Amino acid sequence: MTDDLFYINEYKELQSIQLSVNRAKTLYFYGAGLRCEEILQMQKDGFSFLRRPDAVIITKKQSGMGHDDNIDGIPIYQISEVDLSLDTIYVIVIAMNIYHQEIKESLNRSGCQQIYFLTDAMEHLLTREFLKQYFQKHKLYGEFLPFAKDYILKSKEDKDVHIYSVICEKDVKIKNKFQKVSWISELQAGAAIAKERIAMYCDDQGENISDLNPYYNELTGLYWVWKNTKHDYSGICHYRRCFESEIALIPLIKDTADVILPLPFVVGNNLAEYYKHWGEKAYYDEMLWVIEELFPNYYEMACWCATHIVFIPNNICIARRDILNEYCQFLFGVIDEVERRMENYSGKKQNRCWLSEHVSTIYFMSNLKKYRIAFSNLKRVW
Repeated sequence: MTDDLFYINEYKELQSIQLSVNRAKTLYFYGAGLRCEEILQMQKDGFSFLRRPDAVIITKKQSGMGHDDNIDGIPIYQISEVDLSLDTIYVIVIAMNIYHQEIKESLNRSGCQQIYFLTDAMEHLLTREFLKQYFQKHKLYGEFLPFAKDYILKSKEDKDVHIYSVICEKDVKIKNKFQKVSWISELQAGAAIAKERIAMYCDDQGENISDLNPYYNELTGLYWVWKNTKHDYSGICHYRRCFESEIALIPLIKDTADVILPLPFVVGNNLAEYYKHWGEKAYYDEMLWVIEELFPNYYEMACWCATHIVFIPNNICIARRDILNEYCQFLFGVIDEVERRMENYSGKKQNRCWLSEHVSTIYFMSNLKKYRIAFSNLKRVW
């Protein structure tokens, strides 16, 4: 991991945590969410960072959190159920940075003396190193780009690279915004049903599916980009998710990659199980049937993804125009057909849109050998 000079402090801290954990008589993870599942899944797959915890602790158990009394066989306790005051107990907080202060205060009130935080940056670094091993193990192709906070290119060599940051009138309000750059423009999704215009570009212009935004989310923006732009390289990001820096553009400018994607997630168990966090099994099964019938060349990979742990999130990408066209034909071909077949199903209609990330994952995983694909880190604002 020595190529990431911007992350040298995170490397040092990870090494320090590893050494400290080796001394722990009792190790607890704080947090029983998806990030905890990810770390446990890496451990199960042979990744050596940390060791399996003796228990997982949380502030308070809540219905619908996804786990009752255990996660992957590891007991879950509320803070009030364990004595954290012993100096032989080490706690590693596995949660997003925005929750760290609140968690720290809760652990301090419980007398916890040894607290370590796995930051967003550390988690991304660990995920990338795990994925390198995982791709090699499963004979998968792909380049994992260095992380580089706020890296700015001096020259883009006149490459026609432009993506669109999808925003919506009903988006959750955020305190921060990304710095504006020349290669990203804001695109309002759901403009056809919005009360006001909030961006220069709107997805109800030209050929569009803007009125489907309540069910298709950012896909109405992607559809507009597909049908109404002609950039050599294009795609979308989100109003609060974007590539970490312009280091993502280097492979396109140097012609060493055809597609730039976000660093994949590592999910617990497999993708079919992961979808249950957000949707219903009937939608996932229908997706597989649609792919088998309409896109049989992708069915083998669809089944492989259902039983494996690599998930490409958010429908964010920068792709060469011909690849973007092919990707959108597959993506909307599947999603539209699932929509048609499930029209009268009693489940929540929006659950179907969450299938899109799984369809995107299937497409790009199927084409790792055909196209040169590179993975770059995402950043988020709140």
